[in-house]
Amino acid sequence: MSPRVPGFSYDGRRKTARFVLYVPGGKGKARRIRTLSGLTRDEALARYAEFREEVRTRAEVFKAGENCFPSKSREVLTLAAFIDRHWEKIAARVSERSARSYRYTIDRHLLPAFGSIRLDRITSAMVQDFAADLRKKEYAAATINDYVNTLIVLLHQAVDREEISSFPLKRRIVREKAAKPKLELSPSERESFLGAFDDEEGFRNYLTRHRSSGKIVVSQFYGGKPRIFGGTLRPDGAAARIYFERFQASKPLFMIALETGLRRSDLLNLWWTSVDFQSGWLRVTTQKTKVDVTIPISAACRQAFLECRNRPVVADRVFVEETGAPLSETRVRRHFAIAKEIAGITRRFRIHDLRHTFASTLASRGVSLQVIAKALGHTSVKMSERYARPSQEAMVEIRLALDSSGASRFPRGLPSATD
Repeated sequence: MSPRVPGFSYDGRRKTARFVLYVPGGKGKARRIRTLSGLTRDEALARYAEFREEVRTRAEVFKAGENCFPSKSREVLTLAAFIDRHWEKIAARVSERSARSYRYTIDRHLLPAFGSIRLDRITSAMVQDFAADLRKKEYAAATINDYVNTLIVLLHQAVDREEISSFPLKRRIVREKAAKPKLELSPSERESFLGAFDDEEGFRNYLTRHRSSGKIVVSQFYGGKPRIFGGTLRPDGAAARIYFERFQASKPLFMIALETGLRRSDLLNLWWTSVDFQSGWLRVTTQKTKVDVTIPISAACRQAFLECRNRPVVADRVFVEETGAPLSETRVRRHFAIAKEIAGITRRFRIHDLRHTFASTLASRGVSLQVIAKALGHTSVKMSERYARPSQEAMVEIRLALDSSGASRFPRGLPSATD
């Protein structure tokens, strides 16, 4: 085990280092914090030594009368001014999708609530009041937590970018209790959903229900005869058959989603180099958390991969269009909606719930939370606890166990339900 270094912490899994040093002469009230990513532990230790020297040197200069600390030499920025100054650099450190999510939260919620407040004057009480206001507006608990987390990320960025000397929230922020997801597929729904991709009759019926006849136009360019322009496919036409084959070809993607629990972004960016048929493992670095996950390839998953492998067009990515281009999210969403309707699933059910189905299936079969967290790429077991609820089969086992032990029999002298 590596010796502990005061003020230095390192997360080997994320390759992230965090430095925390109290400023000499600051009487324990001023400290400097810095977070660095993409470093080995040895590299992080070297950078930590540079950081300590930087803090010591700047403290000596400050003591000599030169205002070198930003919080002392200039007015502290408001949240709005901080976003204006640093947003491009902050956005560059995360994925494009995360940047869009952050920006929506900032513009829609954080700036109206905190935009005019100085960074060092944002308090824990203000954040809790912000969460309470969102709760009154009936925002979901998970959504409220996401908005609060975005604010916390920005405040940490303010410290790292030396706009404030220390993190302003001095008390722990109590998170909203998110409801356990209950949108996963039941065994019968799973069978119906996957079966929809082979149901040509159901597909043609879908086209019939959603068919638009188009616009009838009479023009001299066509001999004065009426012609139909626009409209959707005829359910009994040859083009409908081609469309069904394209729809059917997307079944392996949804099968693999159910068998691996990968997020949609990770599925669409899945490379054949990540699929090890010989050893039977799928190895992926998740885009969201940058965590390496290793998932066993089940028999059904293997069959789905082989179906993709044996197609006329095969590229570096697993899921591609007929031209070899990466499969588009638009096509995935459209085919998911069609399959859901053909399967008769009318309740709320999202593509992400395929991932929930994977996790809940493992939990109901007794797989430990540690294993589930590793397969999902969660950074903590607590994130996986929401899937750990008993299945119907488990509840039946409890009833049978009680019946066999005699614990549920009526005491002598009391009437039974049949009396």
